[in-house]
Amino acid sequence: MSSLTSILNKVKNSVNPPKERNSITVTDVSLDFPLVFEGNGKMYFFKLDRYVYVKGSRYTKLDKKSRPFLLTCLFKRGFMSDGASAPEFAKSFVPDVKKGDDVYNAAPFIHDGLYMYQGNIDGINMTREECDDILRGIWRLAGMNRAVAGAADLGVHVFAGSSSHWGNDTNNCKHLFKAKFEYR
Repeated sequence: MSSLTSILNKVKNSVNPPKERNSITVTDVSLDFPLVFEGNGKMYFFKLDRYVYVKGSRYTKLDKKSRPFLLTCLFKRGFMSDGASAPEFAKSFVPDVKKGDDVYNAAPFIHDGLYMYQGNIDGINMTREECDDILRGIWRLAGMNRAVAGAADLGVHVFAGSSSHWGNDTNNCKHLFKAKFEYR
């Protein structure tokens, strides 16, 4: 009987492998008002304070539980970001910003803010991978193709994966991004 249980567990784990890291699934993004920013193709500046709300679930490996959450992000006037900052060859698939698509645009802005704080938001210590999960999840909600979102995620790991990006605040605008993470 124990060998049958062992075989069944192996099959179950190959079909549904156990999660080996914390992860975030984004289910909804909303804004009270449109994002208002301007840019020169290299840097984008917020002209007005704006809130973005991200809902989803967070799986934590330590207790093997998934809990719903709300992430409230405030971009204060003057917050700066380079947007998606994809390499030139990928800009047709992953532009820095998309005019009129605030959900798409919120993704790299939130990602940059989370990276500035090294994922330490309101007592929650998110890993880099969880911050990347939020970026990818928001883009999927904005209609980005799964393959493009996956490739963009890989690009984040390759190009933004260095330690110089994690905690980077070269624009000195960390204080203009506030976030609150609460379990629901």
